[in-house]
Amino acid sequence: MLTNYLKIARRNLWHNKLYTGLNAGGLAVGLTACLLMFLYVKHEFTYDSFHANTDRIVRVTTNLTTPDAPMSVAACPILLASTLKRDYPEVETAARFEPVSATIRYGTELLNEPNVYYSDQETFSVFTYPFVAGNAAQALTEPNTAVVTESFARKHAGRIDIVGKSFLCNKKLYRITGVMADLPSNADMKINALLAKDFTTSTTWLGEDFPTYTFVLFRQTPDLNAFEKKLALLSKRDIQPEFKKMGAEGYAVVFQTELLKDVHFSQGKMADMPKGNKQYGYLFLFLAVFVLAIALLNYINLLTARATGRAKEVGVRKASGALRQQLVVQFLFESFLLSLLSVVLAIALLEVSLPFFNDLLQIQLDISWREGLLMAAIAGTCTTLLGGLYPAFALSGYNTATVLRRQSVSLGRGIGLRQAITVFQFVLAVGMIVGVLVAHNQMNYLQHLDLGFTKEQVLTVHLPDDSLARTSGYALANTLRQRTEIKDASLGSGIQPDAFLATGTTFFQSAGKKREIMGSYLSIDERFLPLMHMKLASGRNVTASEADKNGAFLVNEAFVKQAGWQQAIGQPMEGFMHKGKVVGVVKNFNYRSLHTAVEPLILIFNTFPPANLTLKMKPKHLPLVQASWKQHYPNSPFDYTFMDASFDAQYRKDKLMMTLFNGFALLTILVSCLGLFGLATYSAEQRTKEIGVRKVLGASVMSIVTLLSKDVLKLVLIAIVIASPLAWYAMNQWLADFAYKIDIAWWMFALAGFVAVSIALLTVSFQSVKAALMNPVRSLRSE
Repeated sequence: MLTNYLKIARRNLWHNKLYTGLNAGGLAVGLTACLLMFLYVKHEFTYDSFHANTDRIVRVTTNLTTPDAPMSVAACPILLASTLKRDYPEVETAARFEPVSATIRYGTELLNEPNVYYSDQETFSVFTYPFVAGNAAQALTEPNTAVVTESFARKHAGRIDIVGKSFLCNKKLYRITGVMADLPSNADMKINALLAKDFTTSTTWLGEDFPTYTFVLFRQTPDLNAFEKKLALLSKRDIQPEFKKMGAEGYAVVFQTELLKDVHFSQGKMADMPKGNKQYGYLFLFLAVFVLAIALLNYINLLTARATGRAKEVGVRKASGALRQQLVVQFLFESFLLSLLSVVLAIALLEVSLPFFNDLLQIQLDISWREGLLMAAIAGTCTTLLGGLYPAFALSGYNTATVLRRQSVSLGRGIGLRQAITVFQFVLAVGMIVGVLVAHNQMNYLQHLDLGFTKEQVLTVHLPDDSLARTSGYALANTLRQRTEIKDASLGSGIQPDAFLATGTTFFQSAGKKREIMGSYLSIDERFLPLMHMKLASGRNVTASEADKNGAFLVNEAFVKQAGWQQAIGQPMEGFMHKGKVVGVVKNFNYRSLHTAVEPLILIFNTFPPANLTLKMKPKHLPLVQASWKQHYPNSPFDYTFMDASFDAQYRKDKLMMTLFNGFALLTILVSCLGLFGLATYSAEQRTKEIGVRKVLGASVMSIVTLLSKDVLKLVLIAIVIASPLAWYAMNQWLADFAYKIDIAWWMFALAGFVAVSIALLTVSFQSVKAALMNPVRSLRSE
């Protein structure tokens, strides 16, 4: 019996190559897209899960209460970790990471190295970083030792067996005691090297502000609410007296906790690592389910579209004594073979597409053979049952006498189901087209929005993180100003959208009262505003006079609004070791991502060794700058960024998501078209005799094409009506994440509808024209 099932199934699938290909191909593409999205969602929601004690590791962050607005900071005081280890019995141990701006010399090569941290041996008690060389139990127990990653070793030494070798970091010698395996892409904290540091030298809570990321390993699953209450008592007991001693009224520290698995989605904290967005994860989970649903519904559509072609076969087999359950098994067996073919194609497509997907997202998605077999088994079973049960019972239910008399047969209420499937598919398709249009226009709007300054042809050169070396920046700037290729040069902190701005307590008068806030500062010189083409709302620019260097303040319009000043010029201010008055108000400029509105900012003359050199120049003159750099800094790497590239990088995640959304929108439209093709085929076959009669009575080809197409057009129009408000709501929710956004225009819905109608008509036109051109003699012969 099984052999017969196999022969009949193989014969039917081979005889209808087009439909077999459409069914298997459409289902394979849907399964591939679904698996890719599930892998991405799994990657996003399993950050740091590779550590053995994930459920017992907690990150502690700091919420600083100020007289004005609170500040949430990802880091903590140095003393916190050692205090928790010593005084809290529920804490097993705690680890600290202090970021280092590192210049590495291994041999003769000098390079800047990101993701370098000071740490200590406790790190390897909290986290289970895998080692490929060295001993994790003793890695950072001695001074001037370091643990590096495989990538660090290959980058600087060209090999990984470098335990015992040494390198210079910021002119200090470190001996390598261990090499860690590269961390997975779903590690929230990226690490290239860890440098041993003795944190016990710190004696005050506020002496170094909040320099370290602190992670706590609990002995058992922690009660975070109870622990935060204990931290509140610790802050009141140990930190508040230091604020009082400093005369900082209205300041307080509140420690907050979050489980390690939640750290990747922890938003709104200063000095933190780049974070993920849960909404994107939920979006792609939603898309994964619906792409798979569309693929399965198409599967049903295409199978039932061929139902009338097999009506006589069913009748003959029933007349020959076949039982209905045997026919059901036969059709389920065909569904199983088609599902198996689809799964095999999906796995092949997944293998081919996964490297491109990883390159696009710059992550490491992979799938083990066990996961692959499990997914294949689940996909095959679901496809066979969900996609095969309805066609199997519908096809096996034909009346023998009806089909053998060659009377018209149909699947009754199945027509309504197929129409509902088509409407559902085009609701998604139209919604995605609207989403693509809105996202494209939003990204285009951000790229061309006036930021309040000119970011094109602006080069930021990062000066060495050394006070003595930074003073040479003045000589470098003077050298470059003498070159005609360099339009201007400014020294200061510069504008870096992803950098942590210096902050300090600022005192000023408002409504006759003395106020103080924690303000963000930008260090500039007299050349900065003209170089950046920034405009003044009132007052004047700072000058190089001694009075301005220590006593002149520029503020932006957002600061004036927060301060409540009617007239800002001449207002007394004090902060960041400057004391004087406001001499000018700068028009608001966006120095951060456009996801956030312009925040209050204070600009002061740069009286410290400058951190950055800002140059106005064409990119083609970069070699000239590099040559001058080597003259002034022969022992420091040339580190630079073009400002327009820095700002564009802020929206890399949005652009990636838009690219993926575009791809899945195209996929949804493609799969929907396959379903529409199945519906058009079914409709044409059901109306074969009607078309023949109409042609005999003189109907033209165009009138018949119109007749067959208008039913599909009705369904697409219904889908447009349903999709438009849903798409409007969804895209408004997405735009809410931007401080600066477009208005969703009516033409976006009109264009989406036009595209959907055009695609639908093109899809059904082939089958409609084919039916209209059929010889009526063939369809009416039985009459």
